[in-house]
Amino acid sequence: MLLRHLIRTYSTSRLRNASVPSKDGMKRWAIACAGGTIGCFFYYNSYYLPGQLRQNELSPDHFTRYRISYKQDVDQAHFLLELTPVAEQKINLWSKMGCEKLWSVEIKQPDVMVVRNYTPLPLQVNPETEQLEVFEDDKFAGGKLFFYIKQYEQGEVARWLHSLPENHIVELRGPYVDYEFPHYEGEVRRDRRFLQSGSKDPDAQEKFKYQQFDIAMFTAGTGIVTALQLLLTENPFRGSMDLFYSCKSFDELGPLGSIVDLLEKNDRVRVHLTESSKQPCTEKRLHEISKCILKPSIYPGLVPYNGKSDHELKPVLSLVCGPEGYIAAISGPKYDLTQGPIGGLLENKQWNNDNVYKLT
Repeated sequence: MLLRHLIRTYSTSRLRNASVPSKDGMKRWAIACAGGTIGCFFYYNSYYLPGQLRQNELSPDHFTRYRISYKQDVDQAHFLLELTPVAEQKINLWSKMGCEKLWSVEIKQPDVMVVRNYTPLPLQVNPETEQLEVFEDDKFAGGKLFFYIKQYEQGEVARWLHSLPENHIVELRGPYVDYEFPHYEGEVRRDRRFLQSGSKDPDAQEKFKYQQFDIAMFTAGTGIVTALQLLLTENPFRGSMDLFYSCKSFDELGPLGSIVDLLEKNDRVRVHLTESSKQPCTEKRLHEISKCILKPSIYPGLVPYNGKSDHELKPVLSLVCGPEGYIAAISGPKYDLTQGPIGGLLENKQWNNDNVYKLT
């Protein structure tokens, strides 16, 4: 269309200037048209087409269109959401990010022009069985993203998302890196085939280039998705995770609960569950959590792998994710965009700002 317009404009202007062109004029006209055609072709392939493809890819610089391909309530407050890009994505973010980056995306509520960050998971819903499936290595279903969301009373975006029908178009931008782990050049990719088989492999043996390290994660409510992203992503976290999960009931996780169980059976995580429905007293719940918190260990750095140890976990880092009150109780309050001093239960166990990070 663009090419035809340029040729038509050029030829019309030439006819106005010379109603009966000479042979030399016709030759020059043909050469000019050929040059214009080549130039347009070069521009289209070098600038226009790549620019359009970039606009279709998820990016922090612009919003990308996704449609709601699945939405299912877990209970009155929680729901599962699958988003499929309108234009198939070319970049496998799960391979690109791996376990070295915790990341999220922004979803826009256009009516009030508000955005909210949500942490996606490498899952999709099988359209025939409606069962959750973890992406295999090098598979990403053209860029599908899966979310576990809670509707808060003041949560404009979550309530708006819950009200939308399937196939509705929403706009996303990202990814945004929320936390970054050290990069281990040439490290071996960790096997996670048990996530597809659904059972533990008794013969599974792991060997890495560098000695792995352990972490502790303190999560409440939907904050558990930060831990699940690290554990489920392509080339998942290579150490062990001490996972503290606080919620009203484990049933709030819906089908994600069976994935947590599978991860624990395969020694990827040790779960400390605290349910307010079973222990309504906040002080008693915090006391139970405190008894299980380990003191921090020293990060070993790039040490050659010498085998998996069978001793107790030795976390070198604590990540905290959940509502403001939960973060404050575990690690002291977070002040706007700053971390603030470490307090709460972690301070009592000798953790500090060097080895604790509060996520939003």
